[in-house]
Amino acid sequence: MKLGFGTWRFLLAFFVCISHLWAGMMHGPAAYAVWGFFVLSGFLMTHIISNRYGITSAGLKNFAFNRFLRIYPLYWIACVLGVVSLYFLPRLGITPSDLNPQFLRPQDAGDWLNNITLLPITGGHGLFVPVSGALAVEVGVYILMPLMAMSKPAAWLGLILSVALNLHFGLDSGSFALRYSSFLTSFAAFTLGALVSQYSLLLDKFRAPVLSVFVWIAHCLIWFKFSLWPWTYGLYVSALLSAWVVLSLAKIKTGRLDNILGEMSYPLYLLHTTVGVWVLVFHNSMRSFSFFAISFGLTLLLSWLIIVLIDRPLHRLKRPVAEPVITGQ
Repeated sequence: MKLGFGTWRFLLAFFVCISHLWAGMMHGPAAYAVWGFFVLSGFLMTHIISNRYGITSAGLKNFAFNRFLRIYPLYWIACVLGVVSLYFLPRLGITPSDLNPQFLRPQDAGDWLNNITLLPITGGHGLFVPVSGALAVEVGVYILMPLMAMSKPAAWLGLILSVALNLHFGLDSGSFALRYSSFLTSFAAFTLGALVSQYSLLLDKFRAPVLSVFVWIAHCLIWFKFSLWPWTYGLYVSALLSAWVVLSLAKIKTGRLDNILGEMSYPLYLLHTTVGVWVLVFHNSMRSFSFFAISFGLTLLLSWLIIVLIDRPLHRLKRPVAEPVITGQ
């Protein structure tokens, strides 16, 4: 099987899952993976807006409609499962927030707005889908993405301002959570992906599919030597390496398995925490390796069922666009 965007997305989702479900996992790859998703999203959205939808009112409406079908139905299903979990599990003596501190009932109106709309406006202290904070950042970026696709100077300006804000907060470990998860600071990863898309012809000579992925994974191992690396400079090095991977994989023609893995990545990301807290009903060794293995296996099964029964039928409702997309979108 050739490595393509679908496999890459699955690998990033796997790093998020294992980092959240297994206490013995090295630190850093989950954060690197989330920003890796941001870089990939910036690249793909710039590409498809420019080359498939077009920067017209009709094209942008089709883009918004298709993105809505991709993001919100599965997200709202995950929300319903989260609501059920938060209602029933405490009655069984299980506290979902023990696995993820954000797995709580909404605390105020801002939390409810955030849970329903996924807009990065306010809230985020009580989430039905604990990992939806990063998803909210991505939804917010979709609003700005047409400007990034239309104008290289706009993408450069976004990158410069976002990097400057990161530097303003400082690159010490104490500011990591703010830099990693805030809309304006993580915007740098999206702009990086957008610029790679816009300059892809000039950068083509740097393509190295296998080497770029190997170096990305090898970079995760620095944590064993320098424990603060992911929370200081590592996040930014990983973003640059993610850009290299995206550039390297962009022209690879892949097959069915790569596409299936790409389909699975989104529900895996959404559901792994919810599945994990239900595993605690019969497996009380939270975040052990066996807990991760059972939780991840069940999440794979549930994700496949959702893809077949819900996501693929919804895909048929998408509005047609001009030409085939890059594999793994």
